[in-house]
Amino acid sequence: MKGLLFLARLALICNGLFLFCLVMQRMDDFMPQGSVKSTIIVLGWFVAPFVNLAASLWFLSVRVLGKPLPLPGWLAISNLLFLVLQFFVYFILAS
Repeated sequence: MKGLLFLARLALICNGLFLFCLVMQRMDDFMPQGSVKSTIIVLGWFVAPFVNLAASLWFLSVRVLGKPLPLPGWLAISNLLFLVLQFFVYFILAS
């Protein structure tokens, strides 16, 4: 279950970068072009939904099997809320 904890933490980091990408999209260009900005965009826009979906499906499968979660509840809930936000941004606001 250490893999689930690692994936949940990685998802939280990517979700934070997703929020940062939303801020960068709505504001003027306050970061110079470069590899840091590119890494933030790739991890925030492209990697975050997939990592978050994998972590959330793993959370739900552990809960369905009746096993205790090996991670704090706030981490699981925050990742699930970020998944709902990402679904909203990618599918509702995009159309």
